[in-house]
Amino acid sequence: MIAVKLNRVMFALAVAGLVVAGLLWYWHVQNAEIPCTNAGCDQVAQHPTSRLFGVPVAAYGTLFYLSFALLCAIRPSVPAEQQRLLAHLLLLWGAVGFLVSAYLTYLELFVIHAICQWCVASAIIATALFALSVLAWRQPQALTIPSEA
Repeated sequence: MIAVKLNRVMFALAVAGLVVAGLLWYWHVQNAEIPCTNAGCDQVAQHPTSRLFGVPVAAYGTLFYLSFALLCAIRPSVPAEQQRLLAHLLLLWGAVGFLVSAYLTYLELFVIHAICQWCVASAIIATALFALSVLAWRQPQALTIPSEA
């Protein structure tokens, strides 16, 4: 039962991250002013490090959260041995998200010298997904397949 709840919470967090990253990507592409309580969001969005290979970093975040949510969504519907593989993938993907978020936070603090609240929210979500993916990976039991419930 704990494994099912962990998976649901990870899915919900991934969807929340998808919304945050998707909005940032949209605002970045539209060159819109990002709603923020300080000027940090626009400073971060306009900095050269906000793009990787010409693509806004928020686009990569959107793809990260979308793929994480999809892995969580399909995990309960596959056989137990494949669920274990998906748990490994979630752990790996969660670690990647955490490390990238840590690096981007470093850039905000020590290179750009500005804080984007939306980016901080995304970093918190990515960190929580990593922590929960570790817990989910450590769960020995398989998720209940819906047809068996």
